Amino acid sequence: AGSSMQNKASIIQCNCGVSYERAEQQLPIKDIGVFDCEMCGERLEMWSGRNVPLFKRIKGEASQRRHA
Repeated sequence: AGSSMQNKASIIQCNCGVSYERAEQQLPIKDIGVFDCEMCGERLEMWSGRNVPLFKRIKGEASQRRHA
């Protein structure tokens, strides 16, 4: 009966075109933090509390463009 607590991941896209998979985790204590895009440094999220987002960069099509 533990699988119903699954984190729903959503996709966040920065203005520079990089996509991140965003999931949430709950911490035992409050946390304050920010997440900036790895490519352009734009702030994508700020948080304060026990629910903390986890970002994982998605390697998209753009990074593996092939020259014909």
